[in-house]
Amino acid sequence: MRRRRAPRSLSPCDAPGPQPLWRLAAAALSVILLGGSTSAGARDARPRILLSTDIAIGLIDTHGGENLAPIPYPSSVGDPERIAQDIDDGLTLAMALNLHQERVIKLLAIVPVFGNATLQPEMLVARQITRVLKGERRIPIVPGAAGPAGQVLHQNPAWFDGTEVPILGAEGSFAAACENPGVAQMRKRLRRSNKKVTVLAVGPATDVACLLATSRPSVTRKIAEIIWLASQNEGESLQVNGKTVNDFNFRMDPLGGAILLAEASERGVPVRLMSFALTGITSQSETLIAFDAADFTGPPDPTPKSEESLAWLLDASEPRNVFWSGIFGSVEGPFDQYALVAAVWPELFDCRPAKAFILQCPYPVWSDSFDPTTQVPYNAENNPCVDHSGGNLARVPAQLVVTLDTQEDGPLVRGTPGVDGDLPSIPLSAVDVNACIDFQGDTGESLERFREILEAYTW
Repeated sequence: MRRRRAPRSLSPCDAPGPQPLWRLAAAALSVILLGGSTSAGARDARPRILLSTDIAIGLIDTHGGENLAPIPYPSSVGDPERIAQDIDDGLTLAMALNLHQERVIKLLAIVPVFGNATLQPEMLVARQITRVLKGERRIPIVPGAAGPAGQVLHQNPAWFDGTEVPILGAEGSFAAACENPGVAQMRKRLRRSNKKVTVLAVGPATDVACLLATSRPSVTRKIAEIIWLASQNEGESLQVNGKTVNDFNFRMDPLGGAILLAEASERGVPVRLMSFALTGITSQSETLIAFDAADFTGPPDPTPKSEESLAWLLDASEPRNVFWSGIFGSVEGPFDQYALVAAVWPELFDCRPAKAFILQCPYPVWSDSFDPTTQVPYNAENNPCVDHSGGNLARVPAQLVVTLDTQEDGPLVRGTPGVDGDLPSIPLSAVDVNACIDFQGDTGESLERFREILEAYTW
């Protein structure tokens, strides 16, 4: 068993040690922002959070968009495959609720979105963690999108006279159809907030894109930042223990991701991308953070409720860890929790000004370049995307790429619409983002602080 170190002095952005650190963190934040005041007004310093999540811990299900696509996703040839789904969204929600109840953040709403699983059972997982395990009754849990903005590798529709049906803009098909109760709830919370709000997108971008595309400037101006767990560094392979993986959140809805970036750029809404270069670190065997009973022991002063919550999360994680270990040789590490930590302790990460663009990968079956005798849509010859082939987990329709070259002025969407993919032409250059690509400073120290935060608040 790895022993926790003795606690050290904290700053507002320091990671906690083994004492009741939420009280220290909240007090430190009050001192910094209010000159030592501990009045009720100090609560206003808490980050306001809207959480868009494809929460699926404990579910055996298909990936949410898999049975919606006209061309099968990589994991299936016939019927979509049911597998043990990701645990990281569930651990992120539990952590967010603990931070909320200890007054470190203010969680305004939880909006499940398709992704790791289908939307309907995801709602039950969100209720189980929020209502049953945490006893939290006031935070709304409202369903978001049940499917992606556009079906992947499916030719875009046209009018009877041959003109294309517009997708983008206030009069486009996405804005006309994307509205749902979850988007309405996020808009309502933004409208009512007297402080700016951070939007955490730890699933497909569908709902956050819709929020931007359908809301007035008076609403989108309330967004302090969108923190999205997605993207890969230009030219870099996505690997877990030597096996190729994919940028799942972007893969599940490339069109939603394109719209999010375009709308955020046009409206001046800051976007922080948590790149796989950073978020994949703690899933590698040599730097793994495993959610297990040895290191994740709950709060320092356990209660029957906290013990019940921790036990449920550990039990619900077991099927996924068995599944993940069978592929990668070790259990799944944290991914989505990086986004939550970035909202509260941003100093832990090396985040830099960057440009983001989208690279369409395959030749779809309707392309003149597609040869059905030698190709499949995910491994056509001359595919421009990193790690691409027909036999691994990187078979994706498009990739979200970040480059630290802030002078990059190529188009936001790369490739020829209707030939290289099904994304529309967007008349924008690569957009400005803040890309988090590594731990800050001394990587070992920052990584250990990140670990301590997770162990203190994940139960």
